[in-house]
Amino acid sequence: MFDKMKALLRGATSDQKEQQAFDDQQARLARGLPTHMSPEDFAGMRLDGRVTFDLLALEPYSDLLFDSSMGGQDLHIAAVGRVDLGQGESLVRFYLENDTWVQASVEAGKVIEYKLFDFYQVQHLADTEFDRLINEHGVSNGGVSLGKAVLPLESESGQTASYGRVWGQEGVPWSPPVLLEEEVTTLESVINRRVIHHCMLYERQLEGEGRYEYVLLSGEADEEDRSYQLVTNLGIDLNPNNITAV
Repeated sequence: MFDKMKALLRGATSDQKEQQAFDDQQARLARGLPTHMSPEDFAGMRLDGRVTFDLLALEPYSDLLFDSSMGGQDLHIAAVGRVDLGQGESLVRFYLENDTWVQASVEAGKVIEYKLFDFYQVQHLADTEFDRLINEHGVSNGGVSLGKAVLPLESESGQTASYGRVWGQEGVPWSPPVLLEEEVTTLESVINRRVIHHCMLYERQLEGEGRYEYVLLSGEADEEDRSYQLVTNLGIDLNPNNITAV
């Protein structure tokens, strides 16, 4: 009888170890994601995973400034950022090795849309320049004014496009940027890095129907190294069926 009890106890201990190993693996895969969400909720995307995008649907849009040539590339996910918007809403950002990133908008534990952004331009600022950028109406830095109603943007080839402001009050020439606080997790992270964004979103409709291109301006303050910059991100809507991740 005692031998049978010992065998049962050994079996229970083995099951507990297997469960603990499984739980540890799931926690590792979900690093940086909102609580109770897993890579399966994000089309398989996760920290230290890999992802490929099918961007063939963008080929007909000749006026697109977004560089879709990275479609089909196998890319490493180097970091995951999370922005808590409150009331069960959040943004989850997957930062890739080629300076592009995917933003997933989450409501009530479900992803409602994806956007794919490219770091189009980065302008480094002094702290006084940064303060003027986010606080003074219509202040312009390098041809970009954070919060103006209309944003012109010129590509490297000289093509110019105009984008209308999405956020803020309609009909006013300037709206204050939206403040977002992001926690960024990397493989090397012991403590998540905190980045403050002062953002404004712009959009324009491309030739044809149903397709938009976005510009996300972000005045960013990195508290870790006390750096300030204005980041111009070009983006498009991304269908989850065009995401392949492992």
